[in-house]
Amino acid sequence: MPRPRAQTKRGASKVSLHIGGSVGAVWETVLLPWFQTAGRVSWQQQHPTLVVVPFRDHAYAIKGLLLDRGLSLLGIRFVSPAALRESLAARTGLRLAPREHLRLLLSIAAEECMKLPDDPALQEKRILEADFLAARSVTRAPDHLLRTIDQLGAAGWDFSAVELPALREIAARFHRQLADCGFELIHTADQRALEQALTSPPLFANILVTGFNGAHWSLWPLLQAAVASAKEATVLLDDPRDEARDIDETWAGTWEEAFGEAKPVSLPVNQITDSLFSEEEMRGASADSTDRSFLVGADTTEQAEAIAQQSLHFLADSSCVCVGIVFSGPGALPRLLANALARLDIPHHDGLAHFLPGPFEAADWHAWLQLQQSPRINSLLQFVNALPQPGELFPDLSPHVFDRTLRAAYAEVLIDDLQILQHFCAAGEGTRKTVAAALESIPFLPAKARLSEFVRATKAAFDQLGWKTHWTEISRHLGDWVDKLAVEFSRGLYLRWLGEVASTLTAARAPLGDHPYARVQLLNVPQAQGREWSHLIFAGSNEGSWPPRATGEFARQDEIDAFNRGIQKLNRRAARQGRQGEGHTAIKEEHTLYLGPAEQRQIALRQFETLLESATEKITFTASLVQDDAPERLWNPSELFTRYYQEAYDSPLTQAAMNELQARTRKWLDETGAPNKSDATVSPKIEPTRVAYDARRDPNVRAGEYDFAFRTKPPVIPTLSVSEFEQLVSAPALVWLKRYLGVRAAEESGNVWNASSGKWVHDWLAAIAAGTAKTFLRFPTPAEMERRVCAEAEARQLTVARLCQAAGKPLPDWWTGGWRNAVFLARSLADKLGTVADWPWMATECTIEGKFAVQATGSPTLSLRGRIDLLLARTQPAAGSLAAGELWIIDYKTGAKKALAAARQDADGRRPALKKKLLDGSALQLGLYALAAGALGAQRTEVSLLSPLVRPLRPQISGADFASEADIFAELAGMQQTGVFGMHGPLRSAFRFTDDYPLATLAIDPDILEQRWELT
Repeated sequence: MPRPRAQTKRGASKVSLHIGGSVGAVWETVLLPWFQTAGRVSWQQQHPTLVVVPFRDHAYAIKGLLLDRGLSLLGIRFVSPAALRESLAARTGLRLAPREHLRLLLSIAAEECMKLPDDPALQEKRILEADFLAARSVTRAPDHLLRTIDQLGAAGWDFSAVELPALREIAARFHRQLADCGFELIHTADQRALEQALTSPPLFANILVTGFNGAHWSLWPLLQAAVASAKEATVLLDDPRDEARDIDETWAGTWEEAFGEAKPVSLPVNQITDSLFSEEEMRGASADSTDRSFLVGADTTEQAEAIAQQSLHFLADSSCVCVGIVFSGPGALPRLLANALARLDIPHHDGLAHFLPGPFEAADWHAWLQLQQSPRINSLLQFVNALPQPGELFPDLSPHVFDRTLRAAYAEVLIDDLQILQHFCAAGEGTRKTVAAALESIPFLPAKARLSEFVRATKAAFDQLGWKTHWTEISRHLGDWVDKLAVEFSRGLYLRWLGEVASTLTAARAPLGDHPYARVQLLNVPQAQGREWSHLIFAGSNEGSWPPRATGEFARQDEIDAFNRGIQKLNRRAARQGRQGEGHTAIKEEHTLYLGPAEQRQIALRQFETLLESATEKITFTASLVQDDAPERLWNPSELFTRYYQEAYDSPLTQAAMNELQARTRKWLDETGAPNKSDATVSPKIEPTRVAYDARRDPNVRAGEYDFAFRTKPPVIPTLSVSEFEQLVSAPALVWLKRYLGVRAAEESGNVWNASSGKWVHDWLAAIAAGTAKTFLRFPTPAEMERRVCAEAEARQLTVARLCQAAGKPLPDWWTGGWRNAVFLARSLADKLGTVADWPWMATECTIEGKFAVQATGSPTLSLRGRIDLLLARTQPAAGSLAAGELWIIDYKTGAKKALAAARQDADGRRPALKKKLLDGSALQLGLYALAAGALGAQRTEVSLLSPLVRPLRPQISGADFASEADIFAELAGMQQTGVFGMHGPLRSAFRFTDDYPLATLAIDPDILEQRWELT
């Protein structure tokens, strides 16, 4: 049954509608008399007197005018829609679900629609069906569909009214779960509040509704309920504008259909001279009569400084009453501007504010969520490192030992699943056993469970970590609905919900920005509506600012098109001719308009135009030239900035014009004395930083104390591995930090596969000789080598398969593929070794360490250590010795490395090609091995790289050939002895992986680095 009309509810109720476009006329004719009348009796009445406004800033604007008139607000309460809804829901007993609860329930409903059949063939077909794809989309991003459900519900429709068959089952399940949990959606609560208001005694003595228009269609039932709940009500409507005339006319017509004809607002001529507003303001200032200017900053910081200086100039204007600085939304610009205004000692109201973190906005909390979401080695180590006291989690292990042992286990298994790593460590001894016990003690949430089970597991985890404050905050969001949700769902959905309800961000403002009645107001576009401004600044007018971009969609494009066509039909079906005859359009009972993307854009343009016309004196548009997150990319101005620039200057806004605006803005700022970051003076506190900055960029000096170097001889000279010597040529600064200061970037396990599979190949090839270090045995036959390699590889595969079986998980296909690739490489290299003749003795994995002299001027020494993959000899050396007449050093490479060549000598006896290979690192490791082998007694050495590309395998460079480049080894020894390394190579290479530098390391021009490297 259709419900009775609101105006027939009670004969005693009185509703007065007024419509007008002039803020001044509305104030003098309606608002001021209402407050004068209400203020005399509101404090004496039993029922409250309410003023309903869309935003708190609208209330501040009205209160400011009342304070100027000296009127009392005793007994008058200003409320927003949310507070009004709470007042009405108090007598209906409604349970409104928080947004995060609704997202969880909708995701669960979508996940239930994604169940797959047991047949693999049917599974592949199922995952390509439209409803499955739609459900997966909703599971990952439920907000889009939830917004649509809200808008459809507020408009009085459900999914049966639109052509979205793929989403109907999800919506139906969602509504059933809402009912099971005892929750209601906002639009349902508003409709019930309206029904209750029509049959119940009044809650309010008097109510004033102002500031609402066609942008607030979803609030129509709530506002109607508020008016019906009052003994007397006054409603102010805005005159429709061309930009969204149909929407606003229907809004006004629906109010008139429910409560009678609206009275036009006009100001009698004899009252204009006594008004707070000028005659021009009564009529509405023409947008063409205001002075317009345009400012462009090089970036967001310069734009903020320009806006602050413009605000200061506006305030100095004798005609300035109030300055509105309007943003499209929160971000870096309003925060920087608030700081700039504070530096200029300008009191202001920061209507956007900024957020301060609470207990949950901490690294350990986010790391815990990531660990539960993905129980992998990296997430665990990040969580351990994020704890304030990491030793409390594993009291029997130091964080360093735990990290090192766990990474070593991962390098062996190459599966970063913590459960599998726990089984691997449990099969070991000593520290590995302790690490296994530590991993077993970590509580993990189940992969799938009911909400009540997830909550209990979370409390147990928090108890172990001592997170009492965290649990207190989360428990506030729990209730009997937790037990009513009887369906099982995935851990990922629960963790996303947990992260949403555990938000403890609080809005904050600087002391100078917390003045609601200040002359300078920082607001967004909707907040700035409904008041007069003498001066306006539209800040951040770059592409995508206003009108805002359309929100993300929730279905495929063809479904969206059909949906939008359906919405247009719904809006036509909802509208009808009003009681006042032709031209009066109203919405049917229990319906509102659905504001789709096209309607939202119309409203956004109308809001902007209305705001533009509310300025009586001057308007400024500001923008940035480039994006802060991509300084190399120019940032186009918004379409409105471009349009009004063209109207003001009668010429198009080109990139050259933008550059000219930025130059003029910078010049104006310099003339006004605004700070310029390029002209900042150096304070004594930061002068050493300036000195270091200049010293590192002087191309004519050696590396010094500011360039990863010691001022004097280092206290300890570390022994470097051959791989570190190799890295010393390409990234000396990282070696210096690691070996001399003991610091390095945190290890990541994301790219371990190549290194670890290469280690597998080396380990399997080491099995071709069953001797100990430096023990030479007979060279095996090719068949025997292949048998030993395959046996070692199969043992590795069997070990990992058993670990996966113990953890109840299958051996991943990607692991098997990587293992097969490693087996192929090992067998390929073993085949190449099988072609070697006349070298009957071999030793594998030969470790060398010590100080070795370089045959150069001054005879410097290199302190190095390394492990030679394979040594071949013509005659068997003594046990533990490398003293042999001929020694062949072979280094395995699993990558695409070509064979080395000594090349020819030049007139000076140098080998330029060999020098190049030493300096790019490709031959340096073998050169160091040849140097060490000669010092350990080898009379003649040969070296070779062995990779899949090398064929045939033969000696490539003689150890004697390296003697011509002894100065390179001498320079490396000098760097090691003095600790003067400097920097070389790019800070972040675009062509290879490099470790991270410390955050404070600044990029230096590569040409400068090359010159300094040559000197160093």
